[in-house]
Amino acid sequence: MLSLKDSIKQIHYVRLVKDEDILPSLILYCKNNKIESGFVIGIGAIKKANLGYFDVASNQYLSKIFDFNAEILNCSGNISKKANTDEYVIHIHILIGDRECRSFGGHLMNDTIISVTGEFVIVETSNPLTRKLHEEF
Repeated sequence: MLSLKDSIKQIHYVRLVKDEDILPSLILYCKNNKIESGFVIGIGAIKKANLGYFDVASNQYLSKIFDFNAEILNCSGNISKKANTDEYVIHIHILIGDRECRSFGGHLMNDTIISVTGEFVIVETSNPLTRKLHEEF
């Protein structure tokens, strides 16, 4: 087990609007506001979702497009930077629901588009987090 204690630096309330792509929009917000670590939660509505599943056997994400209006039932993840490139990594899992109250979930991928609004809370933490690949992958 690995662990780290940290403290809250600042809380950001971010509203995404129609046609914004969630992941790149949140990364841009973090860059513009120099947020180096934290966690994010969100709700809202989307018109298209690109959800991923990490396939351990092939060592890659498999993605599936859901091209319909859906509610964001839950969206949560963390913010860090790659240790070797300083590139932002926002690792989010998302759960969406359709009009029949069926739910679909997975890793949030690019090309997940807001239909009405996306309401996100970013809790910025004090200590920068870095991410590096696990030796097995």
